[in-house]
Amino acid sequence: MAESKVGIVTGAASGMGKALATHFASQGWRLALWDVNVKVGEELAKELGPNTFFVQCDVSSYESQANAYLATWTKFGRIDALLANAGIVERSSIFIFKYRGNKVEDVPPAPNLACTDVDYKGVLYGVQLAIHFMRHNPGKPGGKIVVTASNAGIHPHSSYPEYNGAKAAVIQFIRGAADVLRIKENIYINCVCPGIVHTNIIPPEMVAAVSPESLTPLDTITQAYAGCLADGDTRSGVILECSGKQISDIEHERLTFKNGVPSTRSVTVWDPLFKQIHGEPSGLPTALP
Repeated sequence: MAESKVGIVTGAASGMGKALATHFASQGWRLALWDVNVKVGEELAKELGPNTFFVQCDVSSYESQANAYLATWTKFGRIDALLANAGIVERSSIFIFKYRGNKVEDVPPAPNLACTDVDYKGVLYGVQLAIHFMRHNPGKPGGKIVVTASNAGIHPHSSYPEYNGAKAAVIQFIRGAADVLRIKENIYINCVCPGIVHTNIIPPEMVAAVSPESLTPLDTITQAYAGCLADGDTRSGVILECSGKQISDIEHERLTFKNGVPSTRSVTVWDPLFKQIHGEPSGLPTALP
């Protein structure tokens, strides 16, 4: 009998991460639960059983993620999936309204960019490390990655300008990396974009102000992840809008360029440049030699 799949869930101690961990543990997966919250994370791992263990990890730190990957590999000997779910909203206001009365020489402090560090840099770190470890999977190298972005990365929310930018960056990163990862590494990467989900990062007053049909159940998110991670699912670079009880593939609804060939050519890979940056050709059938 084949061993069960091994997955990493980031931000696993609460909210969507906890729902994902609970779902995939119930499906027999072996799971590494990563979170900064040790007490809650360890309690959840104990609750979910012996095939689940907790690793303290700050995804905004490459070193912390590298150590967590090594701990996971040591425990299970393979990594089939990264469920990159960890996320926060911004910790300061880019609008700096409260500094309106400052003198011109009284420069406001630098913004707290923890949101960008966790939501975007954390994804970049996690994907690069996943590539490394998935190359070593016994039997058949490769794996799957699903990242939690947000509908705010598609249609911005004026309350969260930094969050919008970080989540939009995640979406474009996945779109840009997906084809190369699939062709060169046998890694399939997709993106889930929730609407308003009742989690710890959403103020309860905001949740109370939302009509029930506009809230997204946790089950919608777990269904979207489960679809991407199912055996035989070969989608790659797909962006899933997940709101209410609806899961919609919006990847094929991108805007087309208004200026035709000049604009299209501006984003077409020229393989000599790709090789100069990355060390070998892209393998993309659309690349120019």
